[in-house]
Amino acid sequence: MKLSNRITLLVSIVLVAIILGVSFSLLLYVKNATLSLSIEQVQRKQQNLRTSFSEMACFYARTDDSDAVHDSLIKLCFARFSDQYGVLLRDGTEMVSSVVVDPSAYVPSNSEAFSKGTPVAVTVRGRNLLIAGSHASVGGRSYDVYVVEDVTEVHSGIRRMAWIFAGVSVMAITFGAMAVTLLVRRSTKPITLLSDAAKEIADGAYEKRVEVRTKDEIGSLSEDFNRMADAVETKISELEECNERQRLFIGGVTHEFKTPLTGLLLHAGLLRWAYLSENERNASLEHIELQTAWLERLTQNLLKLTTSDDEIELQSIYIPDLLIEVKDGIEPKLNECGATLSVKCETEMLTLNPELIRSLLNNLIVNAANAYDADAVEKPITLTVSGKTFSVADRGRGIPKDAQSRLFEPFFRVDKSRSRKQGGSGLGLALVKAIADAHGADIIVDSEEGKGTTVSVTLP
Repeated sequence: MKLSNRITLLVSIVLVAIILGVSFSLLLYVKNATLSLSIEQVQRKQQNLRTSFSEMACFYARTDDSDAVHDSLIKLCFARFSDQYGVLLRDGTEMVSSVVVDPSAYVPSNSEAFSKGTPVAVTVRGRNLLIAGSHASVGGRSYDVYVVEDVTEVHSGIRRMAWIFAGVSVMAITFGAMAVTLLVRRSTKPITLLSDAAKEIADGAYEKRVEVRTKDEIGSLSEDFNRMADAVETKISELEECNERQRLFIGGVTHEFKTPLTGLLLHAGLLRWAYLSENERNASLEHIELQTAWLERLTQNLLKLTTSDDEIELQSIYIPDLLIEVKDGIEPKLNECGATLSVKCETEMLTLNPELIRSLLNNLIVNAANAYDADAVEKPITLTVSGKTFSVADRGRGIPKDAQSRLFEPFFRVDKSRSRKQGGSGLGLALVKAIADAHGADIIVDSEEGKGTTVSVTLP
């Protein structure tokens, strides 16, 4: 059973119990109050009749009156104060009566109710009666004075009131149940929205969120759900990014290792099976050594690229010493390319990771060296540090505008054929971007075809 249906059922049961309980209590109170009022009225009427009759009869009665005169006087006095519900008995014999009921049969003169003058409720021939009686003494003779009140209409009124209460209760229960249903559905609608959103997120719509409309517990639950969805989306994005990097790594290994491996296998086969002169053997070994070194550098670049999200350790570094290490390490590569590097440093201390920044500068410098045509007479490269900005500038071919937006994508090459000949893997600038991001640095590329390129990395 749905939560909304369960709540509606439980609240409806409580509502029915409350309405029926209140209605029954009110009906019972009205019934008792009405009957008590009727009993009090009959009791007062009987007492007034007995008192008035006794006083008048005692006033006019004479001890020397004959029985006939005395009985006539008694009947006259009783009739004077009695209505159609009065009954007068003497020694169990009816003297005056306007009803067809013998009250002494229901309230005998020797009963406790008669002695106290308490009305007794009886049902005779489908009629509801109240009978009250007591003794009256006149001229030394005892009389039984009864009042027989027909309260059938009172009971009929109570029954009509019961039906009215029942009708009102049914209407109240019906409208109450409808109101409860609407309110519960409206109150639980956010939960339904949460359920739908959870299903969509489970189906892959990780951007799905729910609208927070209330300030109650459900609103707080919606906010917590959205925060959870944000965390899930972030984690999924991180996993997808990790998977993408792993895919790029595998693809890069498969694609980039093909050329050097082919050369290695070729020269290894020559050394094993072919007769070579001393110079030819040395050339093959030198080629194998170069290809192996290339594979090592490529592997290191790939590993660094895939783990660039790891937290890095920063330290305060004396920048001129770092630049000397960079220049000394890159010098052999620049000599092979015929490029020259000039260093300008206007900053002494910066907080950074020296190994990663050195790798970043090496890749930028190598990329700048490869920006020149092979037949270029001069290949100047300038490394400048000013403030918190590292800049590497060349006067090479420049980068086309349509390629600058993809410059830092892994394995992207502006000129694939030239990069292949120069041993490029398309990972150098991607690694530069990853190292810059790890430092929270900004990268700006200023390039114009035929005039050169300047890449600036500014630390935070």
